[in-house]
Amino acid sequence: MMKKINILCAMRDARVAEELSRELDDGERCAMRIVGNGDAVITSVRRFVPDILVLDAILPHLDGLGVVDRLRVMLGGQMPRIIGGSMMPFSDAGFQRRGVSCLVRVPWEHDQLKKAILDQICEIESCVDWQRAQPSYERACFLLRQLGMRSKLQGFTYLAWAAALAYESEARLFAVGERLYRPIAARFDTTPQNVERLIRHAVESTVDSVGAVALYGFFGNTIDPTRGKPTNAQMTGMLVQRMRVS
Repeated sequence: MMKKINILCAMRDARVAEELSRELDDGERCAMRIVGNGDAVITSVRRFVPDILVLDAILPHLDGLGVVDRLRVMLGGQMPRIIGGSMMPFSDAGFQRRGVSCLVRVPWEHDQLKKAILDQICEIESCVDWQRAQPSYERACFLLRQLGMRSKLQGFTYLAWAAALAYESEARLFAVGERLYRPIAARFDTTPQNVERLIRHAVESTVDSVGAVALYGFFGNTIDPTRGKPTNAQMTGMLVQRMRVS
């Protein structure tokens, strides 16, 4: 399963962060910590290892820009994604010079900050560790060959990778276009629309070849065969479940 995303918030006024913590810190997808000064950020980063850092430009002891400078020395290329909070042009420019492109106006507003955090979470979850997913991809290929899908079809490869990514995080099945087709398209230098089309062709040609009853039977008859050919998302989901029990 995809690892939990750690969010560290450093704010003078923590009320909005506390509200968001109650909404986002579910113990599974996200964990959130809140600190009130720059020195505490440095200490917390060593212990908590955040994926996302929400950082007020003005903080006691060490300001937000100083925090970014210290973290770059400490972490090098392993910096968290930073959401900078600013109310003045000089701090906007300071964050941007340091490579912080996600900026939110301070005083923090609940909806704006929540959207910024969720956008960063989606970007993190859309990133793919292809090497880690390779064993799942090979398992999906094995099952598709058992089913009778022709491996020479490009949709075979795309479907196997879609199942591998969904095996790592089934949440991807709730946004197949953005979180399955898009990263696969980027890997194979094509478009998400082409990935979708070729997977559909591979599924439909396999149903035509082996029959709907045989296909659903292979997956434990999880969907009524009278409904006809499965959608791409249904096919990927069935394949993931078969991977988990095989």
